[in-house]
Amino acid sequence: MLALTVDTAKNIAIAVVGVFVITAIISAKLMASVTKKAIMFLVLGALSLGVFTQRQALESCANKVKDDVGTAETTCTFFGTDIHINTTLP
Repeated sequence: MLALTVDTAKNIAIAVVGVFVITAIISAKLMASVTKKAIMFLVLGALSLGVFTQRQALESCANKVKDDVGTAETTCTFFGTDIHINTTLP
């Protein structure tokens, strides 16, 4: 299982947003049609916004898990999907 700290996951999210922005700039230079450019910017902008907003969900989930240590299970939501996290201590 891949284990990440909250700070590492937040930094990865920032890097992903950066990649989306760079991809949007490169695709705008390569595409000839204005319509294709607009669609590409909208798609990449939506993806960037989605990744960026999930950073807050990640931080609140980490705080929730920290507060619920010792209980049976904690549920967090990412991109509309419920993730169940076992918070019992071994």
